[in-house]
Amino acid sequence: MFAIALALAAAASYPVENAHYTLRHQDGVTLSFQPIASSRDWPSGVAMAIHVTRSGDTNYFLPWQGGTDDKENVTHTTDVTRPDFQLPSPDGGPGRLGDMEYIATDASYEIINHVPMKGDPAPAHILLTGLSGTSWHQDTVVKAFFDLDGCAKP
Repeated sequence: MFAIALALAAAASYPVENAHYTLRHQDGVTLSFQPIASSRDWPSGVAMAIHVTRSGDTNYFLPWQGGTDDKENVTHTTDVTRPDFQLPSPDGGPGRLGDMEYIATDASYEIINHVPMKGDPAPAHILLTGLSGTSWHQDTVVKAFFDLDGCAKP
């Protein structure tokens, strides 16, 4: 618990692309961010990676700001680490595999009202509201907060 408190206190000292998270109440499910190219349609410059240790699966998501509903979201996409990865069309099609609402907070659970952008301070907690009902994973993943637990890279 003390280690998590230290990680939360240090969160503002490193960018989101270096942050590492663990799913509360379920061992072996982690979240991190991978730097990627940005575009007008996908300006964040990061992709979110969820890794499930039991199966060895890693799934990738692109952050996007909601349109008329003004919600923060992530869309499931193909493997961003592949050399042939291309940002998908924002209108769907290949590479865009489903959406979830993304809610991030600081250590006091104050809502951060924007999607993560490369270089932003790391949120302390992340909730993906559709995580437990998605069909892209083979494992049962509970709906819970991902809690910041450290820095993945120097």
